[in-house]
Order: sequence, then structure tokens, then C-alpha cells
Amino acid sequence: MRVIVLGGRGVAGRALIRALQGEPGTEIVGVTRKGDDLPDVSHTVRGNYGELAGTRAFHRELAKVGTVIHLGDGLSVLEHRENGRDKALADRLVAASSCLALAARDVEVPLFIYVSSIKAIADEEDGRVLAEESEPRGTTLYGRSKLEVERRVADACAGSATRHIILRPPVLYGEGMRGSVHRLLKLADSPWPLPLGGLSNRRSLLATHNLASLLAYLARHGAALQRGCYHVHDGTPLSTTQIVAALREGLGRSPRLLPISSLGRAARHVPGVGPVARRLLGSLEINDARLRQSISWMPPASSQAALVQMARVYRAD
Repeated sequence: MRVIVLGGRGVAGRALIRALQGEPGTEIVGVTRKGDDLPDVSHTVRGNYGELAGTRAFHRELAKVGTVIHLGDGLSVLEHRENGRDKALADRLVAASSCLALAARDVEVPLFIYVSSIKAIADEEDGRVLAEESEPRGTTLYGRSKLEVERRVADACAGSATRHIILRPPVLYGEGMRGSVHRLLKLADSPWPLPLGGLSNRRSLLATHNLASLLAYLARHGAALQRGCYHVHDGTPLSTTQIVAALREGLGRSPRLLPISSLGRAARHVPGVGPVARRLLGSLEINDARLRQSISWMPPASSQAALVQMARVYRAD
């Protein structure tokens, strides 16, 4: 089994490469624009994949693989404030992923997996339980760009020998991962009581090693899934109170969570701090029944256990 991984330098990509190493007879090809060869892969291809996609050499490389796993669309730069409205940058990144999918289709790669985001259809807070067919309501350039890549991948592979699987995870977290859960971990690492108690919101999460486990499973057993979009998460959603309590446990701290005040709840409507408050206080729950009913894979760890482990590693470091 030969697999091409795009995005192997990121935390999720490194976790995926480790997971693939555990699959007997797997040859891993990494694609990188810069730096040294990717560690723990059989072969490294150098260059921007959007440009490589138009070359004969890369087509020959693609023709040898059974699965392309696309973790490296680069769209996360759009979540930085300075790039949040850079439509030209977004268009370039979307076009690169589209070229990659078209190249995979042209050489008839059996399986193309694109890791999107739940932000393709929702922002930081949503009152719905989000299923694959939920109406897209994302308002950010990042989310709209993710949805556009999904559409282009589906269009490229439609009616071809290349089956596409699009995965929509919620917020990713884990050892070495930055983002909202890491910021919450730094907040939880305080000796003082925190005003985050008594919350009943519901947020779905996905640990990076759970995502890596699923991707490695699909590289070998992806034929069990029909082409299309699938939601994925750790399991039972947690409230922010439960998330912080798990992080405090891993840090070796007492929970010490005070009921949140009405002032704190009102913060979600304050310009500047609203998005942070909505992540803390709002719900973003995902339905992954379509995936769970189609394959026998189960996440290796629950959100509770993975959060505790993440905090323990953070404390040790």
C-alpha cells in the first residue's frame, strides 16, 4: 500500500505518518515545499503541490499510489487576522487543491481523502446538531474557502475512477497543537478559580491522534465508504466546564470552577471579544452517524481521556 501525505509537517500530519507506520506493508510519500526531507517517510517530493500537479513527474508519482491524503491545503493562514479578508490568497490556495484533485483523477488514483473542517458550514457557535446535509452558514473566508475546496474535489472526482472522501472534523487538539483548546489549556493552568462553571453547552472535539487513526484506517479500508462527505469527532460532546475540568485534572490542579456571571454570558455580543466568548460559551455539536454506521472504526480515546493526556504532556514540558 502506497500513500501520499500532504501536510506531513503539521501536528496532525506527523500523527498520521506515525499511524501509517503501524500499518504493515505501507509506503509513505511526503510532499513538502521547504526544509529537510520529511522524517519517517519512504520518499519526499519537493515543491508546491499546486504547481507539481501540472507536471508529468508528479503524475507518475501519483500513478503509483492507492491513496492521497490531503491535510495541507494551507487555508489555516486565513484564520490569522491579517489574512482574514485576503480573497486573492484564498483563491490561490483553493485553486492549488483543485489542481491536486484533478491530477489524482487524471491518473485514476483509487482514493482521494480531503480533510476539511466543520467551519465549512458553521461558525464558532451554532444551535443545530450539524449533519453532512446541514445548510452551510459559515461566514468567514476560511470556512467559505473550505467549502469551495470540498465542492471542487467532489466535482473533479465525479464520475471518475477516483473515489473522494471529505472529512469534516470539529476543532482539533492534542500534544503540540495550537488553537482554541491550547489557549484554553493555558487559561486552565492557573492556581486561581475560573468563572467557567455550570455551563451546559455542547461542543464536539477531535483529538489529532483519533483523526490520524481514522485516516490510517481509511487508507487500508476506505473501500467500505461511499464517496462523499463525512463528519467525524471523538464521541460524546462536552461542555466548556467539562473541558476545563479535564484539562485541570491533567495539570494536577483542583477544578475550582465558579459559576459564570451574566456579564460573562453577555460578552459574546461584544465586538472584539465576541468570537472568543462564543467559543467558550456556545455550542457546536456534530452528528457523525453516517461515518459510524458505515465502518467499524472507533476513536482510540475519548475527549475526556485525550484532554487529560494533552494537559499532562503540557505540564511535563
